[in-house]
Formats: sequence, C-alpha cells, structure tokens
Amino acid sequence: MIKYFQCLFIFLIVSGCKSLTVLPSKRPVESIKIKKLIENLEKSELKINSFRARIKATFTSKKIKQSLNINLRLKNDKFLWMSANILVPVAKLLLTNEKVLFYEKFQKKYYEGNYEFLNSLLGTNFRLRDVQNIFIGNPIDNFDKSKVKRIDNPDYYVFINTNSEKFRTTYFFDTENFRIREQRFLLLDNKNNILSVKYPLYQKIDGKIIPKRIEISSFVNNEFVSIILEFTRVDYPDQLTIPFKLPQGYSKIEI
Repeated sequence: MIKYFQCLFIFLIVSGCKSLTVLPSKRPVESIKIKKLIENLEKSELKINSFRARIKATFTSKKIKQSLNINLRLKNDKFLWMSANILVPVAKLLLTNEKVLFYEKFQKKYYEGNYEFLNSLLGTNFRLRDVQNIFIGNPIDNFDKSKVKRIDNPDYYVFINTNSEKFRTTYFFDTENFRIREQRFLLLDNKNNILSVKYPLYQKIDGKIIPKRIEISSFVNNEFVSIILEFTRVDYPDQLTIPFKLPQGYSKIEI
C-alpha cells in the first residue's frame, strides 16, 4: 500500500478561445513559422490565479487497481494541496515553492523536505509550477526560453525540447484550439524510461477551457503504471484554505 501512495504522490504530482494569428485547422499547417505558432500556443494556455477541483482517480499497475477521490486546490506559483479519500481521508500532499510535504495514514508514513524526493523517483527536475501546469493542461516548458524544434505529424503540432539533461520532452498540440493533447517525458537519466501525460477530453467552465480527463502513464523499470484523473467538479474561488498538519508519531520516508 505504501508503494501505491508513493506512486500516487509522484503523479499527483485555458483560457477561453481568443483571436488567433494562426487560424484553427483540422490538420497541421506546414507553412507556419515556429515563432508565430508558438505565439498562438502561448495565447491558448490557461491563466488562472486559483483553482479547485474534485477528481475521481483510478490507479492501475500489474499488481493492483484502486479508485479513490481527490480534492485538489492550487494557487498560481504559491501552492498545490491534495487530499486523497477512500470514504475518509487517507493521504495528503502539499507542495510549495520551497517544500514537499506528504503523509499517508495506512502505514503512518510522512515526508518533509525539498523536491529531491520527487525528482529522484522520476528522474526529472520538476518544481511547483511544473506540477501545477500538468494538472491544468499547460506545457511545463516556456517555449520562449527553450530550444525547441518542430516535428512533422499528420494530426498534431509537435515540438521537442532538448534543453534538459535529465529528460527530453515531446509536446502534441491540437490544431483547432491549440491546447495540449500530450506531454511526453523521455527520462534520460533513468534507463530511457517514459512518463506520458495525455489530455483526451477538455471542458469549458466559466469561459476557461480546462482538462476533463487526464491519463498519466509510465513505464519504469519494466513496470507499467497508469493513473486516470476525471475532473467531476471545478471552480475558481478567490480564497482557498490548505488544511495540512503533519501527524504526530508517524515515521519519516527517507530518500
């Protein structure tokens, strides 16, 4: 069970359509310059100050299939808070710019530290903003500051970022609304294992286009793991509370 919650911890870890310079199309337009296309992709990114959601999560591996409900709250560049429930709360996670805090009630374990724990398991260098972007359907890279190249694809606008020494990221963008359909991470320091985050369904709530379903999968050390996240309720409250306190008597997860 502790392995399940560590996996959950690893992984749980758009604005409305605007006038676009590049016209929407059912197929990628070959003649568009990369700079102009990137401008349109950035315009389509979701920009929010606060976000709250209820999520039905299904975790599947070779040995286990488990469903649970998740409450998610985030404030842009400030924090991301999650509470996992199976009838009652069973685990909580809090990410800030400086810290990662996590505990689970089954084996009474907790973690308090920096992002080294998360990144040592994934082979990445994720920070708070990266995890927030994954949940709201934005690419983790700033294309203006990244070295990207476009790859020909019959269905999507596809870009590869080769800047990072830890992983190589491939992005697939929808040709009609310019929202991301998949971001795929090839983990270079971890035997070329793959982490994939897909966005097959979006929904429009209060004028903002946000994910309705996220499919996260990984193939690490010859083991396939899948997490399906279905967003059942979403809003954007001005004020958010983050009820989180590490319990007494729990043992620390060591890196």
